[in-house]
Amino acid sequence: MAEQSITATPVAAPDVLLNQPLDRQVDVELETKILEPVSHQYNSATGGRTTYLIPATGVLDAPNCALQWELVATEGDGVLTYPFWSGGLALIESITCRVGGQILSQVENAHRYATIRNNFKSQAIKEGVLDARHGSMNAIRNRPCNAQLTTGSGDRSFHQMYNVEADQVSEYGYNYANTPAHTQQPVKSLANVAGQSFQCVVRLSDIFKFFDSNKLPTFAMAQVEIEVVWAKCGDANIAAANVTDSAVIDRPVPATAGARARQGLVTMTANPTLICDFIHYDDMEKQRIYNAINTGAGMRLNFTEVVVTNGVNPASTAVAGGAADTYQLVESNHIIGMSMKEVKKIYVWKEYDLNSPAGATEIDGNFNQVYTHRSVTDNRYKSQQIPGEKYNFIINNNRVYNREIDNVATQHNYLSQCDDEQWNCMEPLYDTATYNESKCAELLDTTWAAGVPTQNINAGRTKPYMSGSQHIIGLNLDKYNAAGNTPGNGQRISSAPIEFQYSRVGIGKAGVAANSLLAPVLLTFFIEYRRSLIIRALGIDVSDA
Repeated sequence: MAEQSITATPVAAPDVLLNQPLDRQVDVELETKILEPVSHQYNSATGGRTTYLIPATGVLDAPNCALQWELVATEGDGVLTYPFWSGGLALIESITCRVGGQILSQVENAHRYATIRNNFKSQAIKEGVLDARHGSMNAIRNRPCNAQLTTGSGDRSFHQMYNVEADQVSEYGYNYANTPAHTQQPVKSLANVAGQSFQCVVRLSDIFKFFDSNKLPTFAMAQVEIEVVWAKCGDANIAAANVTDSAVIDRPVPATAGARARQGLVTMTANPTLICDFIHYDDMEKQRIYNAINTGAGMRLNFTEVVVTNGVNPASTAVAGGAADTYQLVESNHIIGMSMKEVKKIYVWKEYDLNSPAGATEIDGNFNQVYTHRSVTDNRYKSQQIPGEKYNFIINNNRVYNREIDNVATQHNYLSQCDDEQWNCMEPLYDTATYNESKCAELLDTTWAAGVPTQNINAGRTKPYMSGSQHIIGLNLDKYNAAGNTPGNGQRISSAPIEFQYSRVGIGKAGVAANSLLAPVLLTFFIEYRRSLIIRALGIDVSDA
C-alpha cells in the first residue's frame, strides 16, 4: 500500500468522533441501516467475498457496526456447528476497510486475531454475550461427584472440569449414564433450511482495532467500503475423515477426527448483511467536523493496525518408534521486521504443520492421551502449547528479557499484560505441565473409580482435544494500556528489525511413532502498531507518523 508523508500539522479530531464519554450534553438523532452487499459470492470449498458501501450520512458509530450471516448445512439438519473457541469468527478470513479506494485498515488471518482479542473478556462475557453472538462454546463447569469430600478426594474424577457442550455428564454420580453424550446445543447448529440456522453476529470492533476506538464522519468523507473475505468450509472432493481445515465442525463431536461423519458442506443462501448505526449531530457539531476535515492539513485520528507475518520452527529429527522416548532441542530465529514503526503489542499463535511429512504421520496421534495436532472441537482454530518451548524478543538490538522465558506462569503473566483484563481460560487449556497425565486429568476424560478408569480414556472430549489448546505468547510494548493510541505510548522500532528467538523440544515416542511431536511448528505473529489517519474531503492519507 502506498503511503503519503504528512507535511503539515493536521488538527485533532473532535471529541464526538472518539469512543469515549463526553463532558457536555449533545443532542443527537440515531438511525440504523441494514445494508445489503453490492457484491457477494460464497462457495463451501473455496470461500468467498462480500463488499458493502457505507452511505454518506451522519457519523458511523463504528464500534457497534456488525456483520450478520447464516450458513445452511447441505448434509443434514443440525449436523454441523462452528468451532468451540472461535465460533463464527472462523468464517472471516480477512476484512478490509477502504476510503475513496485507499486502504484504511486491513486484517489478515482475522479469525485467529479476533479469537485472541476476545479471550481477554471475562468468563461471564464469553458465555453470556460472545457465545450467543458468535456461536462459540466457552461454558465450563466443575464435575459433580456422588461422594463426600472425605471419601471422594481419592477418586480422580472428583476434581475434573469440562466444557458443557463437549461433554454432558449425568446430574449426580457418574459422567455418563449409559451412552456418552457430546452434542452441542441445537440453537448453535446449522440447519438444512434457510432461516432456521444459527444467526451469527460479529461486531466489526471485534476485528478492527480502528473501529474499537473511533467513529467515522461518513457524511463528510469519500466513499467508505467494507470488504469481507470468507474462509472455506467443506469440499465435496475431500472425505469427512480427511478434513483438516474447515470453518465448521461435526455435531455431535466424534471420538476421533477419523470418525467424522460430515464433510462440512454448507451454503450461504441469503446475503450477509451489515448492520450500521449512524449518529446525526446538530449543525454546530457537524460544522466542527467539517471545519476539521477541510483545513489544509486535514483531520487526524490515531488508531491501531495489525500486521500478520509467519515463521516456521523446523521439524525435529529425534528418533521415533524405538525402545525409549528420544528428545531434541529445536531452535529457530525469526525476523519480524517493523523497522521505524511504533509497535504496541505482539501475539504469537502456534500449531503443528499438518501438511509436512511428520505432521501427516502424527496428525491423529495422541501424546499422553492428548490430540495435539488435529482437533474435532476446533479444527485448526487453536493455538497449541508446545513441550519445552522458551522464547525471547530482541528489540532495538536489545534482548527484552535477560533470559529465555520458559516458565508457563511467567508466559501467562506477560500475555495478560497486553490487556486491562487477564487472559481467561481454564488453566489446563494454557498450561499442561508438558502434557502431564495428572495435570491434563483436571479436564474430563472418563469415569474413574478409586483412581481406576471405568470407561475408555477417550470417553470425554474436553481433555483429549482441549488440553493446551489456548496457549498464546504475548508481549506488551505499550507504556500504559489506558493511554491507547496516544503517540509515543508504544515502542518506536529503530532500523534494526524485531527478532523472535524460539526453541522447543521435539519428542520421538517409543513404540507408536504417530504419537510423537516431531512436526514443524507454524508460528503466526500478530503485531499491533500505531498509525495515523488523515481525513480530507476527497480521501485519506495513512501514515506511521
